[in-house]
Amino acid sequence: MKKVISMIAVLALVCFTTMVFAADAAAPAAAKAEPAKTEMAKADVIKGKITKIDKTANTIVVKGKTITVKAEDMANLKKGAMVTVTLAAGTMNADKVEVVKAKKVAKKKAEAPAAPAPAAKPAE
Repeated sequence: MKKVISMIAVLALVCFTTMVFAADAAAPAAAKAEPAKTEMAKADVIKGKITKIDKTANTIVVKGKTITVKAEDMANLKKGAMVTVTLAAGTMNADKVEVVKAKKVAKKKAEAPAAPAPAAKPAE
């Protein structure tokens, strides 16, 4: 009976020691994995027509969103212009503002299929 109890105690000691070493070995791997999680958030892109410009505050409104623009970019912007705005990650500050050329917009409209003309009534 003493042999059985001592054997169980030794096995329990071996199991606990193995778990402790396994936990220590896994901890550094988990710590190394955390820096990989800190990826940069993707920047948002807003495409649309400028509905309002405030040159004193350096802001524009596109699709109902007020966006802060760099002073040097404000000179190229006009109300009603179609723009593509790339925002800084997590902010409403414009990193890049591109004015979409009128030719591109007109070309896209021209490529859309036209509605068929109504057929003329035959003469009676």
